[in-house]
Amino acid sequence: MDKILTITAISGWALPRKWFADVVTSTFPGSRIEVVYPETPENPEEAEILLERNPADLYIGYSLGSLWLLKYRYLLPDTAKKALLAPILSFLKKDGLGGTTSETQLKYLSRILKQNDDRQATLKNFFSYSDLPFSEKMIDQIPDREILLRGLEFLKSCQAKGEDAKKFLSILGENDIFIDGDLLKRHIPHLDIVQGAGHAPGKLLERLAGRMNWNTDNI
Repeated sequence: MDKILTITAISGWALPRKWFADVVTSTFPGSRIEVVYPETPENPEEAEILLERNPADLYIGYSLGSLWLLKYRYLLPDTAKKALLAPILSFLKKDGLGGTTSETQLKYLSRILKQNDDRQATLKNFFSYSDLPFSEKMIDQIPDREILLRGLEFLKSCQAKGEDAKKFLSILGENDIFIDGDLLKRHIPHLDIVQGAGHAPGKLLERLAGRMNWNTDNI
């Protein structure tokens, strides 16, 4: 009997946990999947607890989750496979690490989240811009305001180096609006860019599934 693949997937910012879990499950049917949403991504104690609680054969970090996995890569077992989807070394354009978002844009989103009582309207506008295709009725499953704000602060302040990703398979959509693929590839030379894909995780997961026999020595 084949061993069941266990997957721990670290979510991107503001995603409904069930939706992201369903997307991963549809790509890896029959696997045992846990989706982790870090509520305080800057906190190493939270990271230790989450990763100890969810050991896996394959760790997937998507978007914000990719930066989180890079930050806490020392907690991952050497024997596990590790993948970054829509990988972020720095979210902000000013850092020259592939991010395309200005500080002004990030501050604006934070301010709107703080000031606007209609969180759903704010997030619907954000997701219509970023092309993440989950149902509008799932907006109320998104984490609460304080968790979202801590996630934005993490994206503002955290950085990784290209060499930190050397043991990860890194996959990016060529049309990702948050990441400049040409610039990111200078820092992650083995970056796999998927034609016709954007920031949404579906096609990136499909590419990952197709490369499940990769060897980290040959990335």
